[in-house]
Amino acid sequence: MLLDFMKLQKHVSGMGRRSFLSVMAAAGSFPMLSRAEADDAIGVNPQVAQQWSIFRSKYFRPDGRIVDTGNSGESHSEGQGYGMLFSAAAGDRAAFEAIWTWARANLQHKEDALFSWRYLEGHNPPVADKNNATDGDLLIALGLAWAGKRWKRADYIQDAMAIYGDVLKLMTRPVGPYTVLLPGAVGFLTKDAVTLNLSYYVMPSLMQAFALTGDAQWTKVMGDGLQIIAKGRFGEWKLPPDWLSINLHTNAFSIAKGWPPRFSYDAIRVPLYLSWAHMLTPELLADFSRFWNHYGASALPGWVDLTNGTRSPYNAPPGYLAVASCTGLASAGELPTLDHAPDYYSAALTMLAYIARNQGDGM
Repeated sequence: MLLDFMKLQKHVSGMGRRSFLSVMAAAGSFPMLSRAEADDAIGVNPQVAQQWSIFRSKYFRPDGRIVDTGNSGESHSEGQGYGMLFSAAAGDRAAFEAIWTWARANLQHKEDALFSWRYLEGHNPPVADKNNATDGDLLIALGLAWAGKRWKRADYIQDAMAIYGDVLKLMTRPVGPYTVLLPGAVGFLTKDAVTLNLSYYVMPSLMQAFALTGDAQWTKVMGDGLQIIAKGRFGEWKLPPDWLSINLHTNAFSIAKGWPPRFSYDAIRVPLYLSWAHMLTPELLADFSRFWNHYGASALPGWVDLTNGTRSPYNAPPGYLAVASCTGLASAGELPTLDHAPDYYSAALTMLAYIARNQGDGM
């Protein structure tokens, strides 16, 4: 019998030093989306469809490119993945097919099933850096899986499985007791340390990978990812940094050098993905709640420095409020609408919150 997601919280929160795998083995199975839950996850909710129409009008181009308006109009594998998820969730087949066709033609590698991370319109070549971004790969794969189920397209499912296979083969590696998920093929591993981005653990996609492939290695990736997230938190608020380093000799965790020591632009997605997957344990929820509610809905910071506690001189955009509203903000009301999003990324966070909340309400 499959564990449901709410039971997973109790298992993970109480596991202490025991491995996630041993907990699941004792339970007899690993949680994954049941058929009914998968249908809920991709069902057309009126709010999701309405918000997608706003997102589409602002960030979707007729050729299928999703435009990052906060970064000079460039595009990313992440953005294409978000667009595929959102259009599949909203039942917009024409948009989905255009977004996937564009991503495959402009970003997908010839030598594997992964995707170059950035496209710069007007540059020669527009894709100068062939490095992938693992979260983009995982988002595209999840979008394909949803679309394959919705529109009964076996080819989409096969494409998703090919991406998942290459993520597992090329983007995972052992580090001490952990199997970690590398952020990309190049630039994150030295002889002394590995650098991770915890927001790249797109837990609903990792769960979908296991559901589709049945490969038990995914349970190791997810279980170790949960342990790393639980352990890799710093500062007064016990929050995850945007970038985390693990020493290859001592297995010690630290905030990665070379990036600001902040909980901000990237790490904001960590609690959202955990909540969406029903993996946000009571301990983690309590710490995120403490942070959100210290500032309140009207004064959430855009970032906080995890070494000295200083906050951004400006308040967070609406997308951050959407995440907080799903992960413990006591004063949360209705989610903000995409009309108020200042740019693509804030809009994407808000869309994710609508989808995560819709899926949760259906369970």
